[in-house]
Amino acid sequence: MPIVFSVSAGAAVVAATNFDGRVLSPAHTATTLNWIVNGVQDPGNMAALNVSAAPQTIFDGGDTPNMFAPGINTGNGNTFWTTRVSLTAASGSVVTLTDVTFDSWSINGGQTQNVNRKSDFTFSVIDPSGNPVASVDVIDSLSGTGVGVPMVTAIFETPVPLTASGTYTLGIKGGDFLGANETGNHTALDNLSINGIVGGGVGFVITKIAFDPEANSLSLTWNSTPGTTYAVKYSTDLTNWDSDLDDGVPADDGESTTVEFDLTETDFGDLTKAFFRVEVQTAG
Repeated sequence: MPIVFSVSAGAAVVAATNFDGRVLSPAHTATTLNWIVNGVQDPGNMAALNVSAAPQTIFDGGDTPNMFAPGINTGNGNTFWTTRVSLTAASGSVVTLTDVTFDSWSINGGQTQNVNRKSDFTFSVIDPSGNPVASVDVIDSLSGTGVGVPMVTAIFETPVPLTASGTYTLGIKGGDFLGANETGNHTALDNLSINGIVGGGVGFVITKIAFDPEANSLSLTWNSTPGTTYAVKYSTDLTNWDSDLDDGVPADDGESTTVEFDLTETDFGDLTKAFFRVEVQTAG
């Protein structure tokens, strides 16, 4: 089974909502989202649109009142919904986006499905002038099974600084439009968290990740300082960080360090997901 890698490297929550207590007003717009914000203004409401960019009613019964679940069947290929999150840097704040995390749910008739369905997501960052500046796809993410739901991480290839004056937009597209087609489900998300670095430009962050399943190797790149030694740790649950790939990686010359790890020498086994974090061991 291929390993799916996600990254954690000092990123903080920029804007997050769990949708608990959200109100639909009107039926296609989620309001009262009680955003947790850090370095940005309150993003406000999230409206759902269908494939034709027309308003799409959001489920508000069964298991769905505390999640974002547009009522469109996305399981027949080339069907999806879209929504947007407004991101305006607060006065005096420097914000850089690194990734988006969320819980993926499959819905049928307003109820969460007790089966693993696949859904696709695309997250796009659009600058205040309307120009797209970054995009990342999540293909065939598995939904919950009624007992638990996997957290999904979408990582931008390079960090996205919100440096232009005005409001950026995080466009979210959810449904069945990439990879293999699925049948008979509605695509929902919950516990949405937009993450990044606040207050210091790009900051200390993993900027590139590459996994070669045939060679079973992993390459990580992060911005670094010559003379500094780093530890590369990994976790399966974002809680226990006791395991490491290497606790003594010397920084490369220049502004970044790239290291390739041979995963055949680790105890990864049949993991389906791992998170990585780089820590400073000794400063240069």
